Amino acid sequence: MRSQLNFEELKASGNLPSPAGVAMTLFQLTQKPDVSLAEIARIVQADPALSGKLIKYANHIKAGSRLVASIPDALNLLGMAATRQIALGFSVLNSNRRGACKQFDYMRFWSRSLACAIIAQMICEKTRVAQPEECFIGALLSDVGSLALATLYPAAYSEILSKELAGKEKIELERSSFATDHLELTSALLQDWMLPELFSNVALYMENPDSMPFAEKSREFRLCKVWNFASRFADGFVSGERRIASKMPEFLVEAREFGFDQDEFAFLCDQAAASWQKWSAILDVPSRPVPSFEELMASIPAEEPRVGLLTGRSLRILLFAEEGEIAGFLSSLGHAVINVKSEQEASRLVLEADPQVVLYSYSMHGIAFVEALRKLPAGQSIYAIMLLDDEDLQGEVDAFEAGADDCITLSRGLELLAARLLAAGRFVEMKESLSKDTEELRSMASDLAVANRRAREASMTDPLSGLPNRRYAVERLALEWNRPGELACMMIDVDRFKMINDRHGHDVGDKVIRHCAEVLKKAARGQDVICRFGGEEFLAILPGANMEAAEHCAERLRTAVESSLFSEGNAPIKITASIGVSVRYPSMGGFPDLVKAADVALYSAKQAGRNVVRIAQRPE
Repeated sequence: MRSQLNFEELKASGNLPSPAGVAMTLFQLTQKPDVSLAEIARIVQADPALSGKLIKYANHIKAGSRLVASIPDALNLLGMAATRQIALGFSVLNSNRRGACKQFDYMRFWSRSLACAIIAQMICEKTRVAQPEECFIGALLSDVGSLALATLYPAAYSEILSKELAGKEKIELERSSFATDHLELTSALLQDWMLPELFSNVALYMENPDSMPFAEKSREFRLCKVWNFASRFADGFVSGERRIASKMPEFLVEAREFGFDQDEFAFLCDQAAASWQKWSAILDVPSRPVPSFEELMASIPAEEPRVGLLTGRSLRILLFAEEGEIAGFLSSLGHAVINVKSEQEASRLVLEADPQVVLYSYSMHGIAFVEALRKLPAGQSIYAIMLLDDEDLQGEVDAFEAGADDCITLSRGLELLAARLLAAGRFVEMKESLSKDTEELRSMASDLAVANRRAREASMTDPLSGLPNRRYAVERLALEWNRPGELACMMIDVDRFKMINDRHGHDVGDKVIRHCAEVLKKAARGQDVICRFGGEEFLAILPGANMEAAEHCAERLRTAVESSLFSEGNAPIKITASIGVSVRYPSMGGFPDLVKAADVALYSAKQAGRNVVRIAQRPE
């Protein structure tokens, strides 16, 4: 794996998820300051499928009886920025429905992302932490970095996914494997696609809001909470009723923080489920039946804790025992309880439900279960309590040897269980505090790594043209030289540039450099790299190009510069360029010989009258 991987190099690979067709045209067009909605409407109408989706989306968010029936009406309702973002989101979805990463479930990814987008939008409609229609697209793409890793590195990422890691363990493995992770990639892609900066900032922390550096009442802080909640709730949509039911007490507490009472939250959930199924059909992604949330919440015990019993923090408890009255007792203490009947089901829910405490019965093969639990990465830090029916000294010894943290004899009364759960709660709090401190250190290290990466990118970028600079060109040439296959380069010189500076001034000369940089970048192939080498000289690196392909590309670049229009005030300025081309030969000692050959060919082009392409002679 390359140690100096960065986002620009990943973009240059051409394999990152990206908008296509009309969406890309919109993406480019809306960057112009004087573009009108009428121009946008003409572009959108060229794509009937996108037109239909935009009209349906406009009607989805519109309140009132009159339906939106035309693209101009939809654009007037949505606005230019939202239209571009929606087109971008739908295009990325449509272009990445399948891929080569075997362990990455592409359709489940989009089904979950769609549910996340709908839930986040509905919460934003109440909290107004962000524009709801913008929040929809931001949340839809809030995990696009995972899709990017599956697209860039299908085999290596499939191997990572097969380990079924989550959270910090998964991120650490991604960083060690790819020199980046899915959160950083998501943030970089959202920024590259010109979504609000708010979204790219939040994407870095949405999976672990406790580590975010934002002020508590800032928009970033509140949106991070919304996206994290929507993401976890969307997991329930795609995983099924059991997952939702197990987390519902926790979701209800968080929903109150967003301003929803229980009835309002039930209504929002039912509306979100209906919208998810409707939009799944429109976008051709899978969905599944979702239970009535009103009925689901009505089944949640509302009984107050029993008088006289000790109560602490609410815990997520996995109960592997004959239910009896234990589950009801735990619920009465305010704990969220999942009751299971088999060892296989218990092991599966340890991974899915993320319990903080496990209560398991000695009589139900409890020793084998806790031994298996401690072998799971996710089970090593769960507080495990063995339940004994009667006093049994050997049973307690066996339990502790197998990995139990505590043992309780049920015949001594449930009040003892309540007291022991206080100790479990303190353990959970200490573990979470330690995890938070560790995550903050990791976050600081990550921020430092990002800052270092950005500083490196700045040191590799020419500030005038925005192109990679000479230092980058040298490092990239060294990298490409060590790869097998064909390689070519070009030296490109703006003709009579000194005359332009002398006649029009250095400010105009700077504009000419920026103009030529943009023209060359647009005319080059996707895999080619255009760098500013110094002064009015540019260097192009062409991986995989033989002499014929390089000459053809050089002629295209020369023609593009010659035919480009540039004017200062009302006076047009004619710009041309001379180009020298060289390709790698076995007799060359290194990439400096490749550059020198191109430079000699450039001198020949200047001698031939300028505005021509010359090919370097094959070395003896």
